[in-house]
Amino acid sequence: MERAFLFVNRFVCAVLLAASCTLVFANVVLRYGFGQSFAWAEEVSRYMVVWLAFLGSGLALRQGAHIAVETLPDALPEPAARLVRMLIVLLVTAFLVLLGWWGWDYAIFAWGQHSPVLRLSAGMVYLAVPVGCVLMLIHLALMAPGFVRQARSDEDKVTAAELGGAL
Repeated sequence: MERAFLFVNRFVCAVLLAASCTLVFANVVLRYGFGQSFAWAEEVSRYMVVWLAFLGSGLALRQGAHIAVETLPDALPEPAARLVRMLIVLLVTAFLVLLGWWGWDYAIFAWGQHSPVLRLSAGMVYLAVPVGCVLMLIHLALMAPGFVRQARSDEDKVTAAELGGAL
């Protein structure tokens, strides 16, 4: 079930990225090559990137690619380091629940506002925040036991740093 969840999350992110890149590229070619462009392309690609960022953030969390400062847990004896890692999981959980709640409230608040070109509800765009937070909470729940039990290896830290984050 976890593999299917990861596959679907990665697939949706890949489709959003490919569609956004294709749309922007096609619009640039049309604009500079033929003097025409799609009026809606910039708006749609922006919204796809917003959704991509929030849907992909759980995958980044799982890989350890978000910024992290691991100096304190690395300097502590293992029992104390486990407690620090558990505290980190609890704080991240609280933050995601709070952000998801506020994101939901804001999406509902903005539901009556519409985008300039396509007239889409702004709430549909802002729904990326609570949906992304729920996905991050699922990823966190799946990876937290291993994270709390054992510190990441130096090789895992290097891979995460190459992906974008750990100090």
